[in-house]
Amino acid sequence: MALILRKCKKDGSSSRGFVYGQVGDTVTAPDWDPEPECGKGLHGLKQGNGDWSLLLGDDWLVIEAEEKDIIDIDKNKCKFRTGKILYRGDKEGLHQYATVMATDSYSAYWWALSIGDREIMRDRVTNPAWAYYWAWKFGDREIMRDRVTESQWAYVWARYIGDREIMIDRVTDSKWAYTWALIIGDREIMIDRVTESQWAYWWAKKIGDHEIMRDRITDSEHAYFWAMSIGDKEIMRDRVTESKWAYEWARDIGDKEIMRDRVTDPYWCDAWRRYIGRNYMKSLSLCFRNSFLKIKSFFKKLINS
Repeated sequence: MALILRKCKKDGSSSRGFVYGQVGDTVTAPDWDPEPECGKGLHGLKQGNGDWSLLLGDDWLVIEAEEKDIIDIDKNKCKFRTGKILYRGDKEGLHQYATVMATDSYSAYWWALSIGDREIMRDRVTNPAWAYYWAWKFGDREIMRDRVTESQWAYVWARYIGDREIMIDRVTDSKWAYTWALIIGDREIMIDRVTESQWAYWWAKKIGDHEIMRDRITDSEHAYFWAMSIGDKEIMRDRVTESKWAYEWARDIGDKEIMRDRVTDPYWCDAWRRYIGRNYMKSLSLCFRNSFLKIKSFFKKLINS
């Protein structure tokens, strides 16, 4: 058996017109379909876990249903065929279900915010994002601080709550190391943590250290952007190997004879033909050859299967 949390209007009706009864009544969907999609069933949050923004109405409902009659619809909600109403009323009556409801971090936070039972819900908030939101909204910073282990939320915690000396060591990925350096500081510490091309590019563009960050630009897209915005075209040119960015380079920077052979995708071959034109035939022929080989390989596998 499982418990399903939902709400209804004062007259017992749902947003779709189904009327729920009183405690002890059995409710059954008149149009039940077990497909895992919205509609054709009664809806709610299984064990109070899911999207709490869907809980609209005046009265809270707790409905007991058998597992075989419940279908999960993504992670946001469930639908069920039939069940028995255990509770209908205001939020005060929900405290009796706190020990078995709202067991994931998100739902525990919203239960605490909407209903209460913070002492119970606090131990269930283990996700870094909701640990931050809990500390920001309710407090318990000493408890929640140790649960903030991901770079993004360590940065957010440091910026809006504090504990920078603690959180700085938890910021390890490129995006948030760059953001920390840009907004908070500690550039000497964060510079070695920015290793991804995208954030190396933005570091160079917004902060500096071109000589250091230049060697961390390894993908075609950001090699192109670096050449366009910062320079070093002779260095970046050899790092542009993907069709799209080879085409963009040839169109916006030049080096058409070099870039032509790197455009092998049929879509970008056609773009080259349309918008660059001259000297495209070698690249276009290679595109058609590659497409033919792919089709040939597909049919060969199909025949042999």
